[in-house]
Amino acid sequence: MAETKPGDAFDAQQGYQKKGETYYDDGREIELLHFVYDRAEEIRDSPSGVLAAIDEYARSKNYLMNVGQYKGKIVTELIQEQKPKTMVELGG
Repeated sequence: MAETKPGDAFDAQQGYQKKGETYYDDGREIELLHFVYDRAEEIRDSPSGVLAAIDEYARSKNYLMNVGQYKGKIVTELIQEQKPKTMVELGG
């Protein structure tokens, strides 16, 4: 993953695919599963490798609503700083 710092310019090549008219139940979940399975040997036992494959799919194949590496880094840092006892994910 690329390291980012506050004030870094957005790299358009890191952008995800455009959101289409259909948001769910269009087969993209199965397509993503196969995309990740096709990389099983290189990402086995690597949670960060799985996340990177999901981000690659969202950039190159089909729109996904996911946190991604940039917002994920912010969330991870906040969790490390605040050390919450309980967390809740809303949405999905």
